[in-house]
Amino acid sequence: MSFIEWLIEKKGFTKRSAHDAQSRLKRVFAITGKQDINPNTLVDLNKNETFLSLSMSVKSQLRRAVKLYSEFSRN
Repeated sequence: MSFIEWLIEKKGFTKRSAHDAQSRLKRVFAITGKQDINPNTLVDLNKNETFLSLSMSVKSQLRRAVKLYSEFSRN
């Protein structure tokens, strides 16, 4: 099951919201320069100047995408 399918089936996201969450993950990858999510990803983000310069709502959306993907990866 893909991340998008999981969001739709297990979390009740709409198709559009699920795709938005995946896009936010790609943005996290671009900001961190890494292609994976690990336990240090949120720490790395909070130390990153690019991330810190974003609006509060965008930072919140990116953090939520990381947390959702972490939950998806554990299942």
